[in-house]
Amino acid sequence: MRLLESQIRSIIRQELKLVLEDKKSFLAALIFENWRGFLNESLMLKPGKNGWELYAQLVGEAYLAAPKFEERAIPHFQAMIPFTEKMFKRISGKVGIEMVPYHPYESAEEIRQDIKKSKRMKVSTIDAEHDIFDVDTNAKFRAIHDYLSHVTALKSKGTEFTLQGELQAYNVHLKTAPPKAVPALFTEIVGQVCAYYANGNKFAEQKICLLDQFDYKNIGVVKGYKIVNKELVKL
Repeated sequence: MRLLESQIRSIIRQELKLVLEDKKSFLAALIFENWRGFLNESLMLKPGKNGWELYAQLVGEAYLAAPKFEERAIPHFQAMIPFTEKMFKRISGKVGIEMVPYHPYESAEEIRQDIKKSKRMKVSTIDAEHDIFDVDTNAKFRAIHDYLSHVTALKSKGTEFTLQGELQAYNVHLKTAPPKAVPALFTEIVGQVCAYYANGNKFAEQKICLLDQFDYKNIGVVKGYKIVNKELVKL
């Protein structure tokens, strides 16, 4: 007798419950799962000047216009610190991590090839000035970001050093980060990469701020705009 898809899924869930006996084991398995897709289909924008390009412009301009330091943002950035420490320990058990005083890779593919050949990933410690994180914490977050996003995401294909790649990377982090850290995570990843493009392909200064006009969980949603045919239309 052929099993129905729903029955197969039920059996798989039961087997998982047996193998993953506690919440910690289950969470660890989820963290290193290869995430499928990165956006809610109903909210996904399409490429082009009124789609992702406009979204990146709006986020980038908001980041550049934001104050360098906001007191209200502090708790959200602080919430990233224990998460970073915990995740770094887990990743260190998967791959060797070498901290270096330079930028070691020109592309995400170079990271993947280095790990494939040497079982090691290099992480830069320069340009790590931050008003909340110390240099060590900032470097550890870079390691987490590079490994979970550019190496293991998308069924181990990894994301690229592009706007789309970083948005995909953010969505990977969104699935593992504590809720309180999400606003800071948006600033750190989406805000910075969009500011890079809005700033003429130049990195903007690191900021401790919140970008409230953007939906942190549904990438593409902007206050004052609606999505029509996967394009942003001003209200």
